[in-house]
Amino acid sequence: MDPAAGLVVTVPMGAHPEAVDAFLARHQRWILRWIDRLERRWHGIPKRWPYGEPLFYRGELLTVRIIPGRAGKVERVGSQLVVATRTPGIEGARRVLTRWLKTQAVQTLTERTEILGAMMGLAPTRIYVRALRRKWGSCWPGGSLSFSPHLIMAPPDVLDYVVVHELAHLKERAVRY
Repeated sequence: MDPAAGLVVTVPMGAHPEAVDAFLARHQRWILRWIDRLERRWHGIPKRWPYGEPLFYRGELLTVRIIPGRAGKVERVGSQLVVATRTPGIEGARRVLTRWLKTQAVQTLTERTEILGAMMGLAPTRIYVRALRRKWGSCWPGGSLSFSPHLIMAPPDVLDYVVVHELAHLKERAVRY
């Protein structure tokens, strides 16, 4: 579900349209319940954050506050993310916050992959955090894992689920899941 685009269905390459339609029809009530729940949650949240608007961070809805100050400093203060920037306007703050969120994503995903991988007895050859167009994560044939930096916005248990899922691909590389 995307607040701007609505329901987005991603299917494997080669999937028959009839099978997709049948799946959606079988799960229609569940899908409609979730759409309703998400629309209620997203009601009033803007598509992009101007000053003082909310932003998800580790599953919590925080308010972004922009203040003049040393460039590149972001600090969580209670329910706010305070962004200090020398560049006036929202674009400078957006760059600072985006860079900070990516750094947080790299640190968190690396740490969680190492911890959860040790629990599973699995270790990737390398961990990447980079923009992925259609996925939260992926496992590469050489044993490296890639994760979307947007996972830092998800609740910790969702982030852990994605990490465990990708780690499992190190053991079972089947395309079926």
